[in-house]
Parts: sequence; structure tokens; C-alpha cells
Amino acid sequence: MWDFIVPIQRSLNLHSYTLNVHQPATNSHLTLLRKLKMRKHRKKESLFIAEGERTVEQILTNGHIEVEYIFMEGDADLFPGLHTNCFSLTKEQMEEASDTDSPQGVLAVCKIPDEATIQTLQEKSGIILAMDAIQDPGNLGTIYRTAAWFGVKAIILGTGTVDLYNSKVVRSTAGATGSVPILTGDLNTILNTFEQSDWKVYLLDGNPGAVSMTKQNFGAKAILVTGNEANGITDSLIQSHRSRMLIDAPEHSNPVESLNAAIATGIALHHVHNSVDNSH
Repeated sequence: MWDFIVPIQRSLNLHSYTLNVHQPATNSHLTLLRKLKMRKHRKKESLFIAEGERTVEQILTNGHIEVEYIFMEGDADLFPGLHTNCFSLTKEQMEEASDTDSPQGVLAVCKIPDEATIQTLQEKSGIILAMDAIQDPGNLGTIYRTAAWFGVKAIILGTGTVDLYNSKVVRSTAGATGSVPILTGDLNTILNTFEQSDWKVYLLDGNPGAVSMTKQNFGAKAILVTGNEANGITDSLIQSHRSRMLIDAPEHSNPVESLNAAIATGIALHHVHNSVDNSH
């Protein structure tokens, strides 16, 4: 592991740290920042980058994620009253480390939390979301943030889904990263295991044969599956004979081919959330 890292103690009190923004970043820091742009290195180091003042502030405030350290551009103090172990980057170094065209001058290197286990979730009730090869970072980040809002118990990231700790995904969660437990792996296998504990799976599918979500009978344990942006639910899941549900268009809506994956998930989640709540 990187021996230069000084872990920051998590706290909801943003005024409880010790300010040190004048320590310049070392070559080791810069090497790690470059590496963390790649999924394999994020996985190896169990670290990811959160970028932007709002995102970093929310992560610090929420306390769901352990922050290892923070980088700021120059001697900037973007969080008045925040005292922590910080390192400074030059403008050029910040631009190289950033994944945006217009860096906001602050990066946080955060620890990837441990995944949830099926065993800890099986006996719970509520809603679980499952992503079937969602590939757009903005979609996954928005879905994650929406899931946090609705108190979803977990999100399953199936094979082919974009990395949750991709910087664009993290940015789209607007600081919610870490607030919803995740599982990763083969979706069919994971769903089969949950179904053994009375969880019922619903595939969000707009193709012929799907039943309106208003006609579905949701129990206290519901798993909602969202398919790939271009191809929808994979054939193996469709052929599993699980419940397929669609979102009805309003009577006088303008004709469009389909809804964005994140918007469709949000609409369905709102409906399922109300139905599951009313079933208790």
C-alpha cells in the first residue's frame, strides 16, 4: 500500500481537522492519481477519486466513505473552516489528475467500501436495484443517487456494468457514493440466490409481452432490474420467465422510442417504492 497516505478520521463535524494545505504533492502522489484513472488500479488499491468541491464536501459530510487525503490547487482553501491533512497541486498537475475539462481545484482520494454480502441482505425487506450492463456513467450515477433518495437496500452491478468508482459516475452521484451497499457479479446467479429467500424479480422491459407496472402485485421484497441502454434486458434474463413490467406512457404523450435508462428507473422506483410501503 502507499505508505505516504495519512488517513483522515471520518467525522460529521467539518471543523475538527488539522489544516495543512502547503504540503506539495510528491511524485508518488502524482503516480497514484494517474493510476486511479484506470479501473484495474482502483480495484487493486481499493481507492477512487472524487472530484469537485460539492462532491468532496458531501462525501465528508455524509461520512459513508473513508477519505484518505485531499488535494487542492495551490494554497486554495475551498472549505472555509475545514481542517485536514491536505496536499497542494500546481494548476498543471490538477489538470493532469482531473477527469474534467475545467477542474474545480479539489480532489479527494477515498477508500472503496467493502461490498455487501447476499447473506446480509436476504433476510431484509424493501427494494433492491439490479443493473444489467448499464454502460453510461451518467446513467449509473443518477440511478445510484436516486436509489439513495428512496432508501434502496442495495444495488447489484451485473457483468458489463460501468465501474461505480469511475470518476464520471462518482461525479454524477453528487456525493451520494457509499450511501447504498453494492454487490457485483453474474446477475442471473445473484438473482437466483435472492429468489430462494422470497425476493421477487421484476424486469423493466418495454417490449411486447411486458405487463404494466400498475398491474403488478409487489410484495415486501422486490428486485427491480434495469437493462442496457441500447439493448435492454439480456436474453438470458428474459428467458428466465421472471415478471416483465413496462411503464405506461400518458394518454396524450408525444411518441418517443423509449425513456432514458436513469429516468425510467426513477419512475419505476417511485411506483415500486410506494407499492412496497403500502404492502407492509
